[in-house]
Amino acid sequence: MSPALGHTSGLSLGLVRGRRLLRRREHPHRLLALDLETTGYDPANAEVIAIGTVPIVDGAVRIGELTTTLVRPAVGSAEDGISAHHLRPSEVAVAPPLSQVLPVVLGAIATADALLVHHAPLDVRVLRRACAATHCAWPGPAIIDTVELIGRCRARERATGSGRRLPRDLAGARAAFGLPPHHAHDAGADAVATAELYLALRARLAR
Repeated sequence: MSPALGHTSGLSLGLVRGRRLLRRREHPHRLLALDLETTGYDPANAEVIAIGTVPIVDGAVRIGELTTTLVRPAVGSAEDGISAHHLRPSEVAVAPPLSQVLPVVLGAIATADALLVHHAPLDVRVLRRACAATHCAWPGPAIIDTVELIGRCRARERATGSGRRLPRDLAGARAAFGLPPHHAHDAGADAVATAELYLALRARLAR
């Protein structure tokens, strides 16, 4: 099996497990919302430059347990991707390497009932490629993608003829739910924003 196929299969299996969790009426006990800031949008070569995580425990976002860290990319020529996140190359140059940060993140993922992300095909594939590069074992979590939940809401809107069209982007979807603007392209802020959007989506789909 090629690495690319393995990454895709792992994502698909994780999403299937996440859908099973969401069939339950109650919230999963512990989710881990995660956001990566990367040097690009191609999971085959994007480098991680920041990671943010925040848990959701019994339907409540644990802001006090928010974690964020910058990551020194392996490719030193990624200045354009770094500046897009309002970071200076000098900041990430002194950050810890992914090989040092990743085991801690994977440990947090392993203790959650599911990994929560906005647009899983990018973040999960980047993480799995990072695991292969650093010889870390991917914990194989259930995965919940807020973009997929938005798709379910959009399908319901079409079926009911409500006329609404929920945006798929994080900021637009939050605005549609009346959630406040957040500091985009910041890993910690995006992780919290994803967690809050998930709760709003779950509430709408439960109606």
